Amino acid sequence: MTLGRSLPLGAIAVSALLLLLSVLIVLPVGVLLLGSVLSEAPRALRFDWSGLTLANYRDVLAATGFAPLLAATLGAALAGTVGAALIGASLAWLAVRTDIPGRRVLDLVAVMPLFVPPLVGAFAWDILASPRSGILNIVLRAIGAPFTLNIYTFGGIAFTYAIYYAPYIYLFVSAALRNMDATLEEAAFMSGAGRAKVLLHITLPLVAPALLSSSLLVFVLLIELFAIPAVLGEPGNLHFMAVRIWDLIGFTPPRVNQASALGAMMLVMTVVLVMLQHKVASRRNVVTVAGKGQRVRPVALGGLRWPLAALGFGYLLLVVVLPTVALLFIALRRNIFFSTIGAILDPTQLSFAQFGIAFGDPVVVGTLWNSLAVSSVTMAGGTVLYFLVAYIVHRTRLPGRRALDLVTVLPVAIPGIIIGLGYLWSWISLPIGLYGTLWIIILAYVSQFAPQATRAIAGSLVQIHPELEESSRLCGAGFLTTLRLIVVPLARPGIVSAMILLFVLSFRELATALFLYTSGTQLFSLAMFDFWQRGSTGLVAAMALVQSLILLVFVLLGQALRRDRMTDGNPVPTAG
Repeated sequence: MTLGRSLPLGAIAVSALLLLLSVLIVLPVGVLLLGSVLSEAPRALRFDWSGLTLANYRDVLAATGFAPLLAATLGAALAGTVGAALIGASLAWLAVRTDIPGRRVLDLVAVMPLFVPPLVGAFAWDILASPRSGILNIVLRAIGAPFTLNIYTFGGIAFTYAIYYAPYIYLFVSAALRNMDATLEEAAFMSGAGRAKVLLHITLPLVAPALLSSSLLVFVLLIELFAIPAVLGEPGNLHFMAVRIWDLIGFTPPRVNQASALGAMMLVMTVVLVMLQHKVASRRNVVTVAGKGQRVRPVALGGLRWPLAALGFGYLLLVVVLPTVALLFIALRRNIFFSTIGAILDPTQLSFAQFGIAFGDPVVVGTLWNSLAVSSVTMAGGTVLYFLVAYIVHRTRLPGRRALDLVTVLPVAIPGIIIGLGYLWSWISLPIGLYGTLWIIILAYVSQFAPQATRAIAGSLVQIHPELEESSRLCGAGFLTTLRLIVVPLARPGIVSAMILLFVLSFRELATALFLYTSGTQLFSLAMFDFWQRGSTGLVAAMALVQSLILLVFVLLGQALRRDRMTDGNPVPTAG
């Protein structure tokens, strides 16, 4: 008997999952919102209802600097989104629709920044483009350039946003380009239209919904981003909402209720934008995929092939090569202070001492083990939980599955720093001993990354034809046997993708854990941020390289496991 046909058992399963996800996702946000209208710090199960007030919102809105704070947050996010859209859409067109050399390699290059933590990218560009001591500025001064790069400006932050969030645009737009009906472009060419006219009047309108949807998603992600503004904004006296929330609690005297009010305002903005993004995304396939398509023929670029290919691979230089070289350069130097090219190239300064200092420090080693433990448990627990959720939502007709789907999507609209703050107020006073342990961070991560894990698994589940499960049941197999021998093996690509996402996202996450760690539960990213604030640049560079290497190795292993499934001689049956 299947879960989908056993209504009492199915109803119990859906109710249990809804209760669990409500505790993990809805409760922390509810406590945070309640705290924004209280006059004292919110405590789960202990609220002074007589203290309800809107004074916290008035204080935040009346505070000197709120208008510039909002303008900087929205303005940098908008500028970064426009830049990411231009880069991501251009790379997608070059890799999918043109005949430039190295298209397949460019397809891989375009998504590489997804595995570079924003915190690491911010550290690298701090080293490269600091106005006084940045490596690039030292080179520019040596050659007599009439300008200086300054990454601590509005434009510098928007640039960093754009290059590290362009892959989100690329993934959406490249998928739309691959699904596009090529006969529409062919008809335009046959009617005498040139390449530019076809691009502007045919291709661009067809991918516009995907471009708009992904741009709205990136805009949301940039509004709530903490790492890049914290590293690059503060030196330039630029302040952002996520960083201000941290300031309100992290400095004496802590103003927890004003922080909750500011968090609630940020939450409202992101929820509205996510709803708009969802509305746009739900309509995009209607206009980009036709019923009788044909294989897309690459657009011939002629003499522009090599220059455009160089521009495309120049993106790799900006987001991977230059930052990695900068971090490696600082990590290998005995003295991180230099002012000339001669000092930069001095071979006597090379040393592995920083790596020795970093990983001879029990604090650093302890935070690394903490992060590995948190990421591994988040990956294991989250994969099991969200496989069950995805299965119920997409493979059954149980009542309540739509509510289950809605709850798992909610964290898309909830900034990580808001989830962390909500967890702090929800769990700090409960007598179950979670606060001050790694478990509270694990639970926060499991709830935060619910949408990514569920969608990754669902992508494989919806491809499995229902007849396969029906055949298994007709042969006498029970629900668990069918799940183990049929569903899980066939959904393996999506399950592995979810595992990769959960590990990578939790290992690199910073903002969510800012309010949840103690001296014994500090994580690797938090330790890097702390050392950066203390000015230990060489130590931070060594740690950042190690973090990036761990993520790269894990992603490569995961991809190898996925390819294994497709080459073991057992093709995945799908809907026919």
